[in-house]
This record gives sequence, C-alpha cells and structure tokens, in this order.
Amino acid sequence: MSKTDAVGPKDASDWNEAWSAVSQLAAARGTTLRELGQVDGSAAGPISTIDPTDGAAGSGFAPAADLTPSFAPMAPDQLARDIAEIERAAAALRRAEPALEPRLPGSQSGSEPRAANSIWLLVCVIWLTAAAVVSCAIGAIMLLLR
Repeated sequence: MSKTDAVGPKDASDWNEAWSAVSQLAAARGTTLRELGQVDGSAAGPISTIDPTDGAAGSGFAPAADLTPSFAPMAPDQLARDIAEIERAAAALRRAEPALEPRLPGSQSGSEPRAANSIWLLVCVIWLTAAAVVSCAIGAIMLLLR
C-alpha cells in the first residue's frame, strides 16, 4: 500500500487547518483593504472574505460563487493612463539601456559566418576506430586459441 492510498482523518484535519488559515488571511486582507479604502480612496483591488463553514454538506469549502471577488469601480480613462505610463517607462528604459533592445536576425551583418566543418572527417574517425576495435578483438581471439 503506497502513501497516496492511505488517506486518513489526519490528512483531512490538516487540509481543514490549512483552509482555516487561508480563510483568516483572506478576511484580514479584506478588512485591511476596506480600512485603506476608507482612508484613501485610491486603494483598488479585490475584496473578498471566505468563510470555511459555508459550503455543501459541511465540507469546509466555500462554493465557487462565494469566492468571486468584488472589484472597486475604475475610472473610465484609467486603462489609457496606465498604458501611457508603461510606454513612457519602456521609452526611458530603451534610452538608459540600449543593449537590452532585441535585435533582428538580419542585423548581425558585422560578423562573418563561420566555415562549416566537413562531416566526412567525423565519419572517417568513426570507421577507423571501429576497424581498430575489430582488429584488436580478432587478434585477442587468435592469441587465446593458440
């Protein structure tokens, strides 16, 4: 019997304890975000609380509908401002670190292509090695039979 086959009550209690800890963290996060939202209206993010006692047949798990976060309202032009900020940061990074800019494959015209080595040299070395091994084996057999 493997360890994966043996599922006992200890495993279930470990999962319940872990779920309880996650639920407490989520509740604390939600409380903190609500407090920040009252002090500063710019705090945006999902606020959700998870109650481990909710769920079907006392399973300790909340249904999927209860886990959906509620988002704070967003300004209509917030996305455009965020994109513009990202573009400004990218332009500043390009100016500060031009070496990070991706290069096109055709832009490497300054270096000369390497001359390709012939595969025949490798084939000859393999054949000569095989011939030497076979001749040594034949010589060893001849010495043993004498």
